[in-house]
This record gives sequence, structure tokens and C-alpha cells, in this order.
Amino acid sequence: MAQQFHKIRARTLEEAWRQVQKQFGPEALVINTAEVQEGGIFGFFGRKMVEVTASVPTNTLASQVRRPSAAERRYVAASKTAPPSGASKAPGETVEYFEKLVRDAQHRMNAKPAEKSTAAARPPAGPRRAPVASQAAPSPVLPFPTPESRAQTPEVHRELQEIREMMEVLYAESPGAGLPAEFAPHYRTLIERGVARKVAAVLIGGVVKNSDLHLMREKRVFLERLHMEIRKLLHGTGGLALQGGTCRVVALCGPTGVGKTTNLAKLAAYYAVRERARVALITTDTYRVAATDQLKVYANIIGLPMKIVQDPKEMAEALQAFQSYDLVLVDTAGGSQFNLEQINELKGVLLSARPHETLLVMSAGTPLDDMRNILSNFKCCTPTAVLFTKVDETRQYGALLSVMAESGLPLSYLSTGQNVPDDICIASPATVANLILEGTLKRG
Repeated sequence: MAQQFHKIRARTLEEAWRQVQKQFGPEALVINTAEVQEGGIFGFFGRKMVEVTASVPTNTLASQVRRPSAAERRYVAASKTAPPSGASKAPGETVEYFEKLVRDAQHRMNAKPAEKSTAAARPPAGPRRAPVASQAAPSPVLPFPTPESRAQTPEVHRELQEIREMMEVLYAESPGAGLPAEFAPHYRTLIERGVARKVAAVLIGGVVKNSDLHLMREKRVFLERLHMEIRKLLHGTGGLALQGGTCRVVALCGPTGVGKTTNLAKLAAYYAVRERARVALITTDTYRVAATDQLKVYANIIGLPMKIVQDPKEMAEALQAFQSYDLVLVDTAGGSQFNLEQINELKGVLLSARPHETLLVMSAGTPLDDMRNILSNFKCCTPTAVLFTKVDETRQYGALLSVMAESGLPLSYLSTGQNVPDDICIASPATVANLILEGTLKRG
């Protein structure tokens, strides 16, 4: 059957999808979605639009689509307003549960809801006023504190924030309490792929919020919108930023065994061979047996100068010797994220190196709780971005997404194997979204 391809542009994905269905009918297939700039001058100052490419069989063009009967239209309108089925908890029970959570938090603020409610019910002293015809019963839950009072009680503010996050999770896990039941499988899929519950709840909530729920029931549309929501949670560096005439110092740090030395060699080979940059290497890893020999082999193969340093004075001398180079890559000793003494030694090494960028290296297959510990304990080394290694050795990428969403740090590179320099690529939010939703390393 012959196919025709059409491009539809709109401000949102939902609006574009509605136009596709309106013009070409329910049998239209969405081939691709992309964010594009419309208008402006030379690609600047334009507005962002969503462009949908749809494939339409020639016998299903809008002129040949059967229009629904009046009865069908009434049925569709009624189904949109019908309450969701399959509720796992009665609305009253859900409200009571959340009110209890808030009351408990306010009790810790010495809010004393009972006394305030009684005071609100007593008439004020003074001249007697005419009776009011009807009066609403006082709310069992007090309003949330104002910004002024919240600034004075950071501990309680944090507790209330945790309650709100918990509510998002509970709504996502109990579709009858908030989300339509048919969206629950998407939430469970994210959890099964290793995404943290809070992050999964935020993603599903972002998809559904201010969306046409009728359109979101289309799996293709839902997944495209979910892809966009994942991209919103992340941001990338775009790779190492070299500047002509400036010596750029970049250090790699992280736990033992994640592949810092191998990936430092990949970056060195890429910038020396493909970018024609002048690259030099420094290693401070004198703890691991044959660590310096491993990097020396890479340096000899690529043809790069290398220095071994053991104290701040030697670091300063090495940096002085390489100041005319475009890029200086510093390899550091790995260690357990729980060995705080060794991490403090690393902090001293990095202070002497004064790198422009510090890449925290983690394995993509590390459990989420361990990733959180690594980020927390290596925070004193002030990492500027994260490089994930061993992406090819796992199929559970949810922890990678979750820890980046929680930390707010940008992504730098993804390492996908042992080959130097081929098995490394610049990480982007779209790449991670593809890993989560499709399990592939499709670039984009």
C-alpha cells in the first residue's frame, strides 16, 4: 500500500497529535517527533515548536475517513467524564490519610490545630453582631506555613516537602486516588527498569499534567511525552570545552575499578588524534600496582608526554611544564566511597591541580544507593559532571537516570566498552531517555 508522509507543527505534542488525527484519521502512524525552531533570523530568536512526521496510507486520507455517528459522539463524550475505574482506595480514605500526614507535621511546628479551630469558632468580644445565616465548618488541617515562617523552620519545611513527594508516589502507585488506572503500567515499567519511585512519580505526573488524557491513552503519544519529560530532568556538558590558546586541566576521580585510567586514555586519544589538540597526561595513582605502567603504555602508543606526581610541589611543576598544551588530563587514585580519609587525600591532590573540570566516574551498573553514597562522599572534591562507564554491562539504566535527576549534576560521557578510543560518546538527555525507554544507545 502506498504511503504518504506529512509534517505537522504545533506548540505541544498533544496539539500536533490532535491535528494528525483530525486530518488523517486514527490509522495515521507517527514516524518521528522533534523540537524545531520556527521563525526568527538565521535560526535565532524563533519559537520552539513540536514537529510530528506522520505516515498515512493513501486510502485513509481525511476525505475518506468515516465520521462517527451522533450516538458514537455522545458515547465518547460520556466516557470522558466518567470516573476512573479500578480505584484501589476510597477517596475519603486517601484524603484522611494525607490530612493525618499534614497534621502530624504541623504538630511538630506547635501549630495546635484544635486550639486554633476552637478560637475560630468563638465569636469575638464586643458589640453583638447579627447572626450569620450559615458558616462553614473549620478545616481539620491548617494552611501550609507562609514563606516567612517557612524560612524560620527549615526542618519542618523539609518534612512537608517529603510529604508532598510521598503524596506524588502514593498517587502514582494508587491510580484510583489520583491518576487514571490505565497509566499505572507505565509507572510500574519505570520502577522495573530501576527508576527511583519519586523520580518515576514525577515523570508520570509530568506527562499527565495539563495533558489531554484521551490522547495520553495512546501508547505512542504517552511514550513520546515521557521521552520529553526524561529529557527535562537532565542536562549535559556537550563534552570537554577546549579553548584555543588556553591550557585546560581536567581531572578524573571516583571509586576503585570503575575504569578511570582506561577512559582517560580514550579522551586523550580522541582529542590528540581526532581533534589535533596538544594533550599531556599526569597521574597521581601510585597506590595501585602497575597503575602508572598502564597509563604509560597508553601514552607511548598515542605519543603523549606523561608525568607521575606524588605531592603538591610535583603537581605544580608538572602543570608548569605542560602550560603550553591545550589539554592536561589528570588521573587520580581510586578508593572506596566509604574511605573518607583517602577521599580527603584526593581532595588535597585536586586542590593542588586546580582543574577547570572534575569528572566523577561511576559504573552504570552500580546500585542506586551506592551511587548516592558515591556522590555524597565525593562531593568534597567538587565534581563538575559525571562520566558513566560500563554502560554495555547492564540493562538496568534507571539508577543512572535517578541519581542524575536527584543530584542536578550534568552528564559528560558514556563509556560503552574497552576499545580505545572508540567506545566512548558524549552523553545527552536524549541518549539517556533512549536507554530508559528502549534499552538502546541510539544517539540524539
